[in-house]
Amino acid sequence: MRAILLLPFLLLASSCMLGPHPDSASVDLPSSVRGDSAPHGASFGDKAWRKVFTDSTLRTLIDRSLKNNQDLVAATYRIEEARAQANVSRSGFFPRVDGGADATSNYGSPNANQVAPGSNRRSESYNLTGFLSWELDLWGGIARNDQAARANLLRAQYQRDGVQTILVASVASAYVDLKNLDERLAIARRTVDSRRVSLDLVKARKDGGVSSDLEVRQAESLLSQALVIIPTTERGIAAKENEIRALLGEYPGGITRAGSFEGLGKSLNISAGLPSSLIARRPDVSAADQNFRSATAQIGVAEALRYPSLSLTGRGGVISADLNDLLEGRSGAYSFGPNLAGPIFDAGAGKSRVDAAKARAKIAMADYDKAVKRAFQEAADSINAYQKSAQIIEEQNKLVTSQRATAYLAMERFKGGVSSYLEVLDAERNLFTAELDLADSRSDRLRAVVQAYRALGGGWK
Repeated sequence: MRAILLLPFLLLASSCMLGPHPDSASVDLPSSVRGDSAPHGASFGDKAWRKVFTDSTLRTLIDRSLKNNQDLVAATYRIEEARAQANVSRSGFFPRVDGGADATSNYGSPNANQVAPGSNRRSESYNLTGFLSWELDLWGGIARNDQAARANLLRAQYQRDGVQTILVASVASAYVDLKNLDERLAIARRTVDSRRVSLDLVKARKDGGVSSDLEVRQAESLLSQALVIIPTTERGIAAKENEIRALLGEYPGGITRAGSFEGLGKSLNISAGLPSSLIARRPDVSAADQNFRSATAQIGVAEALRYPSLSLTGRGGVISADLNDLLEGRSGAYSFGPNLAGPIFDAGAGKSRVDAAKARAKIAMADYDKAVKRAFQEAADSINAYQKSAQIIEEQNKLVTSQRATAYLAMERFKGGVSSYLEVLDAERNLFTAELDLADSRSDRLRAVVQAYRALGGGWK
């Protein structure tokens, strides 16, 4: 009864919290993202991915990846694991009750003085016992451990969101690459058809005594240059299709696609938004923040281990030498009382644990700072890439137009006998290269849209 009366006072004593409170990490933020000249408001990263990636084929591919991608599935189960670990930590606030049953039969030796003279050498013992153990959180170690576990759970959730962001961006980027390869293949086939006509023309002129064998060989070389691009590009298409299927969590195979991909970037206006909203949207930054919270809470856990722990322990049950009397009232027995234990000399181990926890918190803070700066860098790079790609495409269009006119004039001069086929050869090569570069520039712009969306924290809500 005295031990029970002490319980309220012991509970009052268990109100101290050691270690720093696990607040959010804090770093100085710039006033804006470099290159973001759009008015601040609703950010591009706030849009749902379906509003950004409007191509029906791409939408279907992203949907399939979100259902089947193994990395996303694994990240989801990591949340379940962290939730279970948080529940384990939470259980530390409550008493633990265990039970046991025991039956023994002894046969003593009189020669070893195990049995009194004239006593029965055989004896039996039966018991049913319950055990109670409840550690009072005197120094807040259990509470800090619970805070750390909850932060780890949130970190797992944000990491899962980060995996989804990367997955959406990876599928979209791979699809852009695939469409670019399709465009390059179309350019190569169109060029092959054109150069076959040119070769037939040169051969006909040679048969008429106008052109030379050298010009025929030059025309054949020009055709071969375009022909070699076709299997090379087809090889790239197959590899890119397999890459997309892997992102979808499927076996290698083709990707059915139709329609134009050029409309993706027509209505987009990329803006970064306020720095605070950028940091809030980035799952990797939020995960780093929760990691810092968990590491900070662990300082309190390490601090609490340096002080005595107070536990309430008890046991009660029934004990009898005769199984038939086990459940009688006189067989009952119990014990209950507080238990105080703590380190006296540990050669500095406790302080070292605290120092290690503080170091881990500082590491987590550095990781958070790095994640924030990386977020701003990626946002600035993607915005710059999107803006500059427009200028590159504009100049590349002019170059293609100019090269197309040059190739036409070179052919006309060749037909008129004014110049050799060497001019046609150079003009056709330059035109082919310019057309392929234009296709790549258009792909780069669409890829910049995807990377900007990822950098601004879109794609996971």
